[in-house]
Parts: sequence; C-alpha cells; structure tokens
Amino acid sequence: MYIFDIDGTLLNTIDSISFHLNETLKKYELGAIPREKVLEFVGNGPRVLIGKTLDYVGFSGDEILKEEIYNRYNEAYDNDPLYLTKPFEGIKKALDTLKENGEIIAAFSNKPDETSNRVLKSIFGEKYFDYILGYREDYKRKPSPEGIMIIANHFDVPFSDILYFGDSEVDMKCGRNASIFTVGCSWGFRKREVLEKENPDVIIDSPREITSIKRI
Repeated sequence: MYIFDIDGTLLNTIDSISFHLNETLKKYELGAIPREKVLEFVGNGPRVLIGKTLDYVGFSGDEILKEEIYNRYNEAYDNDPLYLTKPFEGIKKALDTLKENGEIIAAFSNKPDETSNRVLKSIFGEKYFDYILGYREDYKRKPSPEGIMIIANHFDVPFSDILYFGDSEVDMKCGRNASIFTVGCSWGFRKREVLEKENPDVIIDSPREITSIKRI
C-alpha cells in the first residue's frame, strides 16, 4: 500500500493557500505574508497556519477576533480550494503506474476531510484513490499515527506493507510514529535538509522515483 500526503506531496497548493490567506488578512487591514513564510507555516492544519501567520504580521487583537479570522480564512479557502492548485509534475504518471501494478493508493492529510476529498476527486477523478482521509475530529492530527491506522485497518494491510510519502517534518514524524517505511519528498514545501533531520527511510527528489523505491 502507498499512502501520500496531499499538500506539498501530491498537489502544489501553496499559491492557493497564499492567495486565500492574504485576501483574508487584507479584509482585516493586516499586512501581507510572503510566500516563503506560508511555505514555512503550513503542515499542521489551518489553525496552526493562522496562528503563526497572525504572530508574523503582529496581530494584537483578542481571541474572539482571532477566531473570526480563522473561520473567515477557512470559509474562503473551502469555497474555492482548486484555485491555483495543480498536481506536481510527474505525480499522475507515477500514480498511474502504481495503479497498473495493482497497488492500493491512499491520501492522508491534515487538511479537513471534506476539502481533501473534494480537491482530489475534482483533480484526479471520483474513484482514482482507493481511500482519502483528511482531518476529522474523531482522531488526532499528524504527527499522530492514528490516521495511518485507520487507513491500514480499512484494507487489513500490515504496517510492514505500507510506504508513506510526505514533504514535511510533520509527515516524517508521523511515519516514524507509525513505524512504517517513510519517504521524504524534497519537491514539496520543505527543503531537503529539513527532511534529512527527521531521518526518513529514504528521500526522493522527483515523483519519477516513486515507482522505483527499494525498501531498506
């Protein structure tokens, strides 16, 4: 079984996130946040993203206003998550090869579950992925391994048969917490040296390498 993170691994969503984030900040007369900072702040879900963003722009409002900004960003992004979003070059071809080889492919994200399903099904097709799991309130976010367990149990697949792909330190920790073969993807939202510090089983630099990974 192959399980993939979504943002930064399957899909390049950073321009979409940046757009909706800065449009939300503009409505509250807050300064814009540069793309490189958005890259740094994503990975732990929208609440952490908003918290770090507001700290960066020097937000001095109360918790009620902070929650309003969080909800407004979520509404804006969830209303149009496909804007400026596209698969990374070579991803579709790699996934097609896995499917042709009879592999189970799943997607797992800290992005909300409904949005994760809507985006992937819109871009790849309704039944392309065998399972899509975004964040839900009945399990803990990554780096907790609970989502991996949900997917593995659904297919009754042993953890020794799973390869997990992600682009962030959160993903690497999640894979290690689940004790599964973990692959760092350096084409995503983190630099290679960030992934190296988390000691994944292997790091790859292109989606073309997905189908030729040799387990250590």
